[in-house]
Amino acid sequence: MNTLVSSPEVAKDKHQINLIDGCFTASEAQEILTPMIAKKINFHQVKRMSLYETDHSDSCTSDRNRIVELEEAKIKAEDIFLQAKLEGKKIKMESIIQITLED
Repeated sequence: MNTLVSSPEVAKDKHQINLIDGCFTASEAQEILTPMIAKKINFHQVKRMSLYETDHSDSCTSDRNRIVELEEAKIKAEDIFLQAKLEGKKIKMESIIQITLED
């Protein structure tokens, strides 16, 4: 559910999108979150390759670090999904994206 949240306390250049908000089975949560993490990993890998093609001396440290963080998050999420499945529990997920327009 993509909902643009407009409220008086949110400045003109600041926005929020309520991306995920609900209670899901482990399989549903996995179906939602796993592709999102994979997409972000792919984004940074492509960006890293692109930067390297133009400048072989660029170590792309920030992208490499972000890829490692995302891969760790993927493993953690998989552990949570497995635990929920084994215990027969649902997973409540919330994700609000903060967007700020900058110069």
